[in-house]
Amino acid sequence: MSSSRRDFFKKIIGTGAVVAGLPACAPDIDPAPVLDVQMPGDDGIVSLVVQRYPDLSRTGGAVTLRFPGGSGQENLLVVHPSADTYAVLSATCTHVGCPMGFDGTEAVCPCHLSKFDITTGEVTNPPAKVALKTYVATYNAGTQVLSINIKAGDDAFPALVNGTVTLPFAEFPDLQNTGGMVSGRPTGYGKTIFVFKLEDGTYSAVDSICPHAQCEVGFESSIDGLLCPCHASTFTKTGTVTQGPATSDLKKFTVTADTSNVVVTIA
Repeated sequence: MSSSRRDFFKKIIGTGAVVAGLPACAPDIDPAPVLDVQMPGDDGIVSLVVQRYPDLSRTGGAVTLRFPGGSGQENLLVVHPSADTYAVLSATCTHVGCPMGFDGTEAVCPCHLSKFDITTGEVTNPPAKVALKTYVATYNAGTQVLSINIKAGDDAFPALVNGTVTLPFAEFPDLQNTGGMVSGRPTGYGKTIFVFKLEDGTYSAVDSICPHAQCEVGFESSIDGLLCPCHASTFTKTGTVTQGPATSDLKKFTVTADTSNVVVTIA
């Protein structure tokens, strides 16, 4: 791999992440070019006038959106497969955390050629095993504005309202059981949270974003904790890091409970 291409990988990843197993001569697909954008307001909408960005406006094009300033928002891969069709996914491969590219049809990892469906994020070609996160995006052909909602959530999961997420026991009975867990993306927050009832009867709620390279962790029953699929960092149910390369804990939220609900304060 040329020194200029290695520099490009470093730029798109940022200084805080390390790409493991990057081959000496990676496949002939580059990460999508980087576009720095500001974090949106409370509505969570990132708006792009597509025609201003040649790498995105052409059919088959793509850009990587990066949010400078320590926002904690992961990079986004925005792709333009055809006509007025656009899709938005996580820009970080779930295999070993390489930045993603686009071949005109599928999202492709330049490091090891993992491929992903741009609509669902599902893996279509290994070695990656975990799907990419997808984002809600709409395009207005009249104004040529692409709107990306980074705070959209799961329809079946409670939304963030006045800074809190309320989980009624009637809808989430597992939270009444010791060892019970629920997870989901609250609309208004846009990232998955995990809520656990611990062995001592208290509750824990943590964010899903690994602080190492911003990949999304998942619950792994074999370790009774949370595992990052990108670089195998592990965390307890209270968010404490137990194995690197992550060196800091998951973000933790305040949790209260009464006879009817568990309430998570997102701050």
